[in-house]
Amino acid sequence: MEALEQKNTEGRPDDKPTEVPLLDAPTPEDESADARQTARRTARQSARQAKPKPAREPAAELPYAQVVLSLELSHLDRAFDYLVPADLDADAQPGVRVRVRFAGQLVDGFVIGRAAESDFAGRFEWLQKVVSPLPVLTPEILDLSRTVAKRYAGTLADVLRLAVPPRHASAEKTPAKGPESGPGKPVDGAPWGVYGGGREFIKALQSKTAPKLPRAVWTCLPATGWATAIATAMHAVAADAVVLPEIEAAQVQVADEEAETAAADPDAVVDDPATPDLAPDPTDPALPDPDLPTDYDIDPESLRDLDDDRYSGGGGGGGGGGAETEAQTLAPAVTDPLRIPGRGALAIVPDHRDLARLDAALTEVAGPGHHVVLSEELGPAKRYQNWLAVLRGDVKMVIGTRSAMFAPVADLGFVAVWDDGDDLHAEPRAPYPHVREVLLLRAHATGAAALIGGYTCTAEGAQLVESRWAYPLTAFRSTVRAKSPLIRTSGEELEKERDPAAAAARLPNLAWRTARAALDDGPVLIQVPRGGYAPSLACIRCRKHARCNHCHGPLELSSGHAMASCLWCGRPAGGWRCDGILNDRPCGGDRFRMLAVGVHRTAEELGRAFANTKIISSAQDTVLSQVSDKPALVVATPGAEPVADGGYAAALLLDGWSLLARRDLRSGEEALRRWLNAAALVRPGTEGGKVVIMAEPNLAPVQALVRWDPVWHARRELTDRGELHYPPLARVAELTGTPAAVAEELSLLRLPEMAEVLGPVAIDAPRHDERAAQKSEARVGKNPDRLGRGERPDKAKPVEERPRQQLHRALVRVPRGLGGELSAAVREAQGVRSARKAEDWVRVRIDPVQIG
Repeated sequence: MEALEQKNTEGRPDDKPTEVPLLDAPTPEDESADARQTARRTARQSARQAKPKPAREPAAELPYAQVVLSLELSHLDRAFDYLVPADLDADAQPGVRVRVRFAGQLVDGFVIGRAAESDFAGRFEWLQKVVSPLPVLTPEILDLSRTVAKRYAGTLADVLRLAVPPRHASAEKTPAKGPESGPGKPVDGAPWGVYGGGREFIKALQSKTAPKLPRAVWTCLPATGWATAIATAMHAVAADAVVLPEIEAAQVQVADEEAETAAADPDAVVDDPATPDLAPDPTDPALPDPDLPTDYDIDPESLRDLDDDRYSGGGGGGGGGGAETEAQTLAPAVTDPLRIPGRGALAIVPDHRDLARLDAALTEVAGPGHHVVLSEELGPAKRYQNWLAVLRGDVKMVIGTRSAMFAPVADLGFVAVWDDGDDLHAEPRAPYPHVREVLLLRAHATGAAALIGGYTCTAEGAQLVESRWAYPLTAFRSTVRAKSPLIRTSGEELEKERDPAAAAARLPNLAWRTARAALDDGPVLIQVPRGGYAPSLACIRCRKHARCNHCHGPLELSSGHAMASCLWCGRPAGGWRCDGILNDRPCGGDRFRMLAVGVHRTAEELGRAFANTKIISSAQDTVLSQVSDKPALVVATPGAEPVADGGYAAALLLDGWSLLARRDLRSGEEALRRWLNAAALVRPGTEGGKVVIMAEPNLAPVQALVRWDPVWHARRELTDRGELHYPPLARVAELTGTPAAVAEELSLLRLPEMAEVLGPVAIDAPRHDERAAQKSEARVGKNPDRLGRGERPDKAKPVEERPRQQLHRALVRVPRGLGGELSAAVREAQGVRSARKAEDWVRVRIDPVQIG
């Protein structure tokens, strides 16, 4: 039997067919099942070898297909030409998924074009298979992916992996519903009536066909429905029933007061953020972004041009007229709606809780069935089904998290991003694009309107305003004072006189009194910067940070009765000894002290301090979306604060020094963002809402919080970064890898003359879960294929102790106008190292979120 199998395995194509089907012969009774299976497999292989392949004919028209392969190698970042067989001619259209043979292996790819001729002079391979005849890669998304790849020094294949979700066959079989009729509800602009220029913004969105739709940086008021405001803006773009929004009575009163002030004193400064002072300053470092040309120039009258009757009074600087004329122009809107075809709208939020709020608000504003949600939490089938609904044009409004920024919205007319400073908007996979930058590039390419909103304002948002690419949408100072809570600091002079230890106490007397009084009216929010129980430990003798003896990771306590363990590898720190130096001698300490207190430890302490008070924790794996208005202490980490019915009665922001002491260029901006997001959940000061922050009162982020003036802090931050030559007024490329790899990368860079290299310097290895890695290696593993075919079975490998890897990091920065040259130089160097088959990797990030 074995001889016959060997004979058939080595059979030639011209062997007789009678020698192939050996499976019909009777087998001995003692032959095992494995032997029979091997015989069948060998016979099938011999039959395939004996059967000649039919000749394939190329397509009659456009026989060559340009295919982008799903390869991670930088030097292969280009399109390859393949012959299209005649039987696949109808299905192999631009945008479809295909499988081709490359380097002897089957690789996935996308057809991006068809051609009648090719410049390639060698032997052509055939398209092996059209995975699906559905064109999933639209021309707009392809152009956007190329732009993103160039900006972030990545490959087109990496961007397409983020832009097009994995295929789900059953979802493609679902028939298309067809485009929905436009939302029939009239547009109500009440959420935007409290902002200077808000009504003009909505009216500009409703025009839909304006040559230049509005682009704005929006600073949202506290204690207001941000989700309703974004839903209203999306509805104004997507609706075909246009009704001008009504203006609140407060707006008429403000306009009358402005007119009276201007009439009494022509030189008086009117508190109207819609008309900022945009006089050109030749020394201003906020130069325009070359990727976003400033073709939307703003002059002091530009916003009035959007709605000139809004400023027709004496305070507007427009035509004549007085308070009577102003009141007439602010009358309710016209009754007959205009019919203007709607356009697509896309909004991105940081996490699933914000997505649920926006989903509910959009359903309330536009009605059910007029939008879809794109999020990883939907599961592969439902998410792909919703994505196909967007691709087919069944809906015009799309909301989602970071992965939805490449959604193929047809006739895109509006993009929005909420809380653009949240680090969840930064993609953790190569080429590490940011949602804000991708949406701005997309808005500029398609001529769509853009809205960047949040309770705070980032330096990038301030730069967009300073460079005249967008205009600010902020409220009047009187409105801000009425909506914001009363904010106090623990370091006030009066409190220091009452309690000399207030500045050093974690819960000073002021915070204690505020929480006690507020519990009579409702819940109290307590924000703790760190999760866990005691996330940072130090030696009790020499005060050196406690580190793991195995991987040098930080040690932590998970509870009051647990043993200290490593935060990186999870190993218990039994028998730990401090390796620090104390009085010129080895320390050798074996006891810890807590450097930082986590949310669980804080909840434990508050439970003892506030007897008979309900303690609610929201952090890590247990994140709440909403709490009732009953008295309770809600302890939460930043970003996990639940929304309280009716708002919180008070909020305590603990350990402000912990956020401000981070080793990061954006530490002040990030601290202010987290504080404002928590304080925005508190009731207004007119209703008794109070906030106490435990931080030094003379620091700029604390002052911006007390005055609720994030725009002032953003402009200050922008000026400081301009002097230091850091983003957003400069472009920075971060190179991370082994010392030899980083040195080789720097030697290959062909940088412009004004480029500056910082480093390289040694850094700690990135955090990783060694327990999960060992678990995956110990089982019968699946190893990724280098050509991107997914995973293939392999034999189990023994677990080996790998030494801790030392990494180096270098920063290369150039002026903002040379950002394109920097990205091109890095792409070229990566391609050279890839062609040389360099073993050590180098991670490249352009304008990283964290620099420090």
